[in-house]
Amino acid sequence: MGNLWVREFHDGPDVTPKQDSKPTFDPLLGFPNGRKPRVMTVSAEEMDAVQLQPGERNYCAEYHIAAKACLWKNPWILNYRCHHEKHAVDHCLREDYKLRMMEWERERRLRIRQKKIDAANAAEEVD
Repeated sequence: MGNLWVREFHDGPDVTPKQDSKPTFDPLLGFPNGRKPRVMTVSAEEMDAVQLQPGERNYCAEYHIAAKACLWKNPWILNYRCHHEKHAVDHCLREDYKLRMMEWERERRLRIRQKKIDAANAAEEVD
């Protein structure tokens, strides 16, 4: 977390995006063939039926549901049987985190690029 503060101090607050900010550039910029859209595989009604917590209502909801179902089928003493489901949840959350961090870094680099382009255009106008 301290790295974010140092980066913001070094690069400036106009370059470093906030953690929950919306993208300022076109999401398809740099992707000539387009991007694969992320879709929720579980509906809100299914999440309500299983009583998923608010932190579990994300792109990994299907894995959370499978883990909850396994824990429900196996009593507390047999929870070791659900380690595959728990591993799938952890893996999905890790991949989701990596994807969000790559999007954040992409936004930061595009802002730096735009700042350099604006500075070059301002230098040309002065000359």
